[in-house]
Amino acid sequence: MEPSPFLKNQEMPLKKSFSLRTLFNLFFVISLGLNVYFLVVQGGAGSVDIVYATGAEEDKSVEVQMASLNTKPVDSEMAIPVHEEEPVLTSKPINEAPAYEVKKVSFDPSAQPAGRNIQALQLKVRNSLNYTVCQEMAKSECGSFAAHLARLLAWFMDVNRNMRNGDVLNVVYERLDNEDQFKVLQLTYKSGYLKKTLDANFYKGDGMKYGGYFDRNGKEIAKRIAEKQTPIAEYIEITSLPGDFRKGRRGHSGTDFKAEVGTPIRASFEGRVRRTSWNVRANGYCIELDHPREGVITRYLHLSRVLVKRGQYVKQGEVIAESGNTGRTFAPHLHYEVRSRDKKKTVYNPFDFKYHKSYHRNISSYEVKEFQAVVSAYDALLQDNGVGVKIQAG
Repeated sequence: MEPSPFLKNQEMPLKKSFSLRTLFNLFFVISLGLNVYFLVVQGGAGSVDIVYATGAEEDKSVEVQMASLNTKPVDSEMAIPVHEEEPVLTSKPINEAPAYEVKKVSFDPSAQPAGRNIQALQLKVRNSLNYTVCQEMAKSECGSFAAHLARLLAWFMDVNRNMRNGDVLNVVYERLDNEDQFKVLQLTYKSGYLKKTLDANFYKGDGMKYGGYFDRNGKEIAKRIAEKQTPIAEYIEITSLPGDFRKGRRGHSGTDFKAEVGTPIRASFEGRVRRTSWNVRANGYCIELDHPREGVITRYLHLSRVLVKRGQYVKQGEVIAESGNTGRTFAPHLHYEVRSRDKKKTVYNPFDFKYHKSYHRNISSYEVKEFQAVVSAYDALLQDNGVGVKIQAG
């Protein structure tokens, strides 16, 4: 008996449905297999130490570990922060009137050498450094001024953790020609936490191109890297250290050396050039060197000229570039970075790194008397009778 034509018509969709289901299952199995492959196999490949890049390609695959000035490297899972020049100190808003004493002393510019506008500030700390300074100075300039003070205090203490209410802060400073620009001449800080007084006095001695800040015994408060290993021999000051917190970002990944454009930049260790000028929009012209013997890579950012090529071998101390003001930056400087070659990408403070030799400069014996006279002049400016005291510092 021949099947009914109605039954034949019903068989067709059954076969079609079966075929589509089979194709769907096959596609699902293949997709699942590909996902497992990329997760297991390609995931391992994604953890290669470095990915070479050129042009404006961003290096987004690197994890950073921050190491503050006086601590060991700590773990973190943050991406490399976009560089900014000024660290921003934050404080909780307080609406009540300040409960500390402030004494501000101004001096007659005509009685000062070359008409310099030198002032002094005496106050007691409350809440934070930024909050304390902003209670006395204009809002438009207090943040920048507090940042200057924080840079000096960072060589003695953790500014965010070690300051205490009632600590005494005295500052002698000069207002420069540019609006809201300052030069700190003397800072003294009586710390309740450390149980001692910290001081930094600006002095430019013979043979010093830019001068520096010294304690009362003539010892420079900031460390310096040994000449054979330093990436930059002549710089104005250090404006930022690894771990410094930035507005909108968790931490800074390098050390910033404020310097004039065109200052020679040298390789800290011998090694090979891994890449040059990647992520130019943020880093400017830049160089990355590989140092297998020390187990680190070094980075040099915001350059005006790059004098080496990818793959080139360089010796320790060899000039590889000139400092500049390229990329995302607010002033000419070198951003110098030391980080491990392993997957952790630990960022090291160069002044504490075991392969860097660091030291403190000292005032030479034949300049001690002149240095002490300058310090005495700074001290006098904090007294009521300080008008017209002559300052010999450069």
